[in-house]
Amino acid sequence: MHLPPCPALPMTYLIRPMTPQDLPACLELWCDTEGVVLREESDSPEALTRFLARNPGLSFVAMDQGAMVGSILCGHDGRRAQLYHLAVRSEQRRTRCATALLEAALQALAAEGITRCNAYIRVRNLAARGFWSSAGATLRRDIDVMTLAVGTRPAGRSGIS
Repeated sequence: MHLPPCPALPMTYLIRPMTPQDLPACLELWCDTEGVVLREESDSPEALTRFLARNPGLSFVAMDQGAMVGSILCGHDGRRAQLYHLAVRSEQRRTRCATALLEAALQALAAEGITRCNAYIRVRNLAARGFWSSAGATLRRDIDVMTLAVGTRPAGRSGIS
């Protein structure tokens, strides 16, 4: 997919599906992007390769003259989608690159019949909050997210009763 430039902006990006070969550049971008948090167990090259294989054609990279300048990691469980690690190189920000990546992911999700997605952002990441709000996302105030490591038992439980 090749997106035309925005009339007021000179940038044109080639948006294409992310492949395992893109992961080293993606990891470098994510490490360099303030507000992106990487986890050893889920953001290793092996874990990300599994994620891409399970969710083919849903994650994208933005290329500018052969260099990766942005990416979005996207997957779904058949019901809801999750968006992770939307990142754009600082010098390419405010050129609609993030919007182009988001649109590519949303189009791919719609093609699979997914109607809702969640984006995970750090609570204090005001720039990300601004972007997601401008993209039409709403902040959920009716739920909290709780995380449980797989393979552990809840505290105070010795087994299944």
